[in-house]
Amino acid sequence: MSFAWKMILAVSLLLALSLSLGGAAVVDRAFRTELDAACRNAEEDMQLFGMTLEALCLNRPVSDTAYEAGEMVRKLVEDSQALSHYEYAVLNPAGIPVVETPGIVTGGIEPGELGVIRVGVATVEDRRHVVAVEKVMLAGESFVLIRSTDISELFQRTGNNLRTYRIVMFVVLLLGIAVTTGFTLYFTSPLRNLSRAAHRLSEGQYSRRVTVKSRDELGKLAGDFNSMAESLENTIRELEDAAAREKDFTASFAHELKTPLTSVIGYADMLRSREVSPERRQEASEYIFREGKRLETMSHALLALFALENEKPEMKRIRFRRLAGEIVSSASYAYAESGVVLYTDADEAIVTGEPDLLKTLILNLLDNARKASTRDGKVLLAGKSREEGFVVSVTDLGRGIPPEALKRITEPFYMVDKSRAREQGGAGLGLALSKKIAELHGTELTFESEPGKGTRVSFVLREERREEE
Repeated sequence: MSFAWKMILAVSLLLALSLSLGGAAVVDRAFRTELDAACRNAEEDMQLFGMTLEALCLNRPVSDTAYEAGEMVRKLVEDSQALSHYEYAVLNPAGIPVVETPGIVTGGIEPGELGVIRVGVATVEDRRHVVAVEKVMLAGESFVLIRSTDISELFQRTGNNLRTYRIVMFVVLLLGIAVTTGFTLYFTSPLRNLSRAAHRLSEGQYSRRVTVKSRDELGKLAGDFNSMAESLENTIRELEDAAAREKDFTASFAHELKTPLTSVIGYADMLRSREVSPERRQEASEYIFREGKRLETMSHALLALFALENEKPEMKRIRFRRLAGEIVSSASYAYAESGVVLYTDADEAIVTGEPDLLKTLILNLLDNARKASTRDGKVLLAGKSREEGFVVSVTDLGRGIPPEALKRITEPFYMVDKSRAREQGGAGLGLALSKKIAELHGTELTFESEPGKGTRVSFVLREERREEE
């Protein structure tokens, strides 16, 4: 049984119990109030009746026998106009009626002591009567006075009230159950939505969300579920992306190894198994050496990339202009060989970073800019103090990068122009390594490029202002 129907059943049972007990208590209280009032009235009437009869016999002589006393009392009662409107019975000491009016009920209630009025309810032929009994002294003898009042209408009215209340209670109970069902199903609808969404989430539909329509606890729960689902979806997407990147990395790595190794093995087998001309031997040796150097470069880059995964570099204070001079000195030979001019424009500033890693990062950017430039091209290494920090940038006027390649440019083994990159000894790991170094410095690489016009790559370092020194 679902939670909603459990709530409906519990509330319905509670409502039925409350209505039945509460209604019965109200009807019973009203009945007892009327019955008590009838009993009080009977007691008061009996008291008045007894006082009137005693007053009639007050100046009468005391009779010698009980019979004479009874006859005297009978005659006084029958002749009295004050008692003509009463229904009563007067019993002599032997319990025999001396006088009684028609319809009077004389049984069911025993008399008490002299002067004590006793009141009770007696049933005669399915009729209910309030009976009052009192023992009094009249003409020297004790007589029993009895008065009765028919209260069958009170019991009948109470029974009618109970039947009416049962009908009303049944109607109210049906309405209450209907209203309870509606409200319960409405208020628990977020729980059902949550259950359906969780079920679909378990089936892999990570985009499922719950509509939040309220600000109560259930609405907050639905909001928290949506946040959890969104976080889970992002995590799954990241894991899928990571798995895809790992798959691409493995495939690219295998391809990058297979292509040169196939050629190297082929050339080596040719040199080993047959006689070739000196020119052909020189060509094969050159290819084996070049591909071997490229594989060596790739292995070093991979080792560096893997090492950075668990490395936490020690940050130091670095004078950037001095660092830029060392970097230009390291890159000058390659630039001179390719005919590309390297310029620098660096402010005198102190930045925070790991010197060797920053050298590797910037040299990779300068190497890519050199390879993208034509002979007599220009590359600018700049470092400027800005409000957001110290901005380092490498700008070239070369081929540029297509927009569709900008999103993948930092993936391992990704190369915009693979044939040209291999000719220049590239392995497609330089920018992946640079990206990781930038992340270790709390920054990221920003690429701005337009095909045919050049590329600008920049990142921001933390700068120590002069007042901080």
